[in-house]
Amino acid sequence: MFKIPVLLLTFKRPLETKKVLNQILSIKPKTLYIFQDGKKNNFSKDEIDLYNKTTELIKDYQKLRCIKYFKFKKNIGQRFLAKKVLNVVFKNENEIIFLEDDTYPEKSFFRFCSTMLKKYKNNEKVYHISGCNLHHGTKNKKINDKSFIFSKYPQFWGWATWKKKWNKLYEAEISDWEDNKKEFLELFDKNNDERRFFNFYVENNSKTKHIGWDIPWIYKLILNKKLTVISAINLIKNIGFKSDPSGKGAQKFRNLRSSNIKFPLKIEQTHKANSFYDNYLYKSFYHRKNFLNRVFFKILKIIKK
Repeated sequence: MFKIPVLLLTFKRPLETKKVLNQILSIKPKTLYIFQDGKKNNFSKDEIDLYNKTTELIKDYQKLRCIKYFKFKKNIGQRFLAKKVLNVVFKNENEIIFLEDDTYPEKSFFRFCSTMLKKYKNNEKVYHISGCNLHHGTKNKKINDKSFIFSKYPQFWGWATWKKKWNKLYEAEISDWEDNKKEFLELFDKNNDERRFFNFYVENNSKTKHIGWDIPWIYKLILNKKLTVISAINLIKNIGFKSDPSGKGAQKFRNLRSSNIKFPLKIEQTHKANSFYDNYLYKSFYHRKNFLNRVFFKILKIIKK
């Protein structure tokens, strides 16, 4: 029996939900929390059908004692969803492994998270654990000979954290943005594109113009110089693109390779963000060109079509 609690967040992907759910159940979890957000008012008939099929699928599994199913009557939405579900989970748990209906894990992902949760429980530098390594998933190459590295960027395709650390820093509203904006953006004084990216997304998230529950956590961890543990081997595949793709950044990584990591782990002793990996993430995602450059590249794409 796998003792660390697992959370599965689902919505309206019945086929993908079943695949991820069966993979989780294969490790025989002691506790599996399943959350399904409420329907949106503007759902099409097809979306309602997919949503209802997802609900019926989960109900078929409810006879299992390990499953705790929560279905919201109203749509919480992306801004407050993580806060809502983790408030529920952390009433009873001190740590959690978090998966979504489109993030399919290798079996060793669970042992990796369990090992890291135990190892860094009392380490104030480490706040987030990720089984997704985008560099390894795309290049099929390890950065070094260790089993994991550190990054300044938390990643969310298969991750884990602790109640104490999450509750200490996470705030969906980002109400401290104006107070910390100058200090935060100065962290990117050597890179205008990265500063522009975070200024745009954190600013808009704080004003509800851009809705995403991940941005507040990324902002707080970078601001407070906290680290994310990244598995050296990519342990996660995103399987949701065909049925319901979302997010331009995510679509860059739709064909990730994944495989199991070997134990015992080779420990990374230096608690520093890996500059090679973080530079790869910056070039792949965490940058925003100035306005004229964005216009130029949009025109270029139109011409090429």
